Amino acid sequence: MRRFLDTRLARMAKTEEPSELPAARHHSLLRARVAVCTLLRDRPTPPDADRALAGELQLGDTAAAELADIPDTPDLRETDRALLARDHAGAEETLEARLWHLIRECLAGRELDPANASPAELLAARLAAAVSG
Repeated sequence: MRRFLDTRLARMAKTEEPSELPAARHHSLLRARVAVCTLLRDRPTPPDADRALAGELQLGDTAAAELADIPDTPDLRETDRALLARDHAGAEETLEARLWHLIRECLAGRELDPANASPAELLAARLAAAVSG
């Protein structure tokens, strides 16, 4: 057992993450919040989603301001993309599958809990409204 732990610790030491990775993750999160906020502003509002929508739009506006302060240049986006390429392989496909699942639920009549809706649920409800409307 001791040998297994020593081997595992040695392997972990070799695979330390680059020091720039946390900043790249943060930039990516900010960009995602801005993108979701933009999509939410461009779609019809689902019923009873005002409080959750207002909160998400505020997060998006705060993220946009923070990105403007960085500033978020094409070079920085490319550097971040390169750092994140191996960080969470398959994350985009997972998000896409989850979003399609939520859209199908909304099309089938799922109603949002306006106080607790996640950004993904808000986005799915808006996309479902656009598809059905």
